[in-house]
Amino acid sequence: MQKHLMLAMEKLGEAGDMVVKFNGEFDKAGYEEVKDELGQLVNDFKGSTLVFDLGELKFINSEGIGYFMSVHTHLVTDGKKLVLVGPNAHVADVFNAIGIMEIMPIFNSVDEYLNKK
Repeated sequence: MQKHLMLAMEKLGEAGDMVVKFNGEFDKAGYEEVKDELGQLVNDFKGSTLVFDLGELKFINSEGIGYFMSVHTHLVTDGKKLVLVGPNAHVADVFNAIGIMEIMPIFNSVDEYLNKK
């Protein structure tokens, strides 16, 4: 059976920041497949900025958005931040409709984020 959502993680620079690349669909089934791995990463995160690269994310629903909001709140409470990069047109439309960009920064790419930080 093919997974709905896959993750790839990589370090970003020397400060302990991380990029998490999402590939697939962030719906209930996708969330169930990655929740333990993603939860562990967020809880153990020691850097200052966690970047979610959404370039390969095909779909997100309210459950996925709710998860992003809870990660954002968790990180802000610890003096850290969540940055979103590379959403496709569908995901960007969803973010625009609910005002995500008012809450957390969104960039077109990791390079754009790095150049503006």
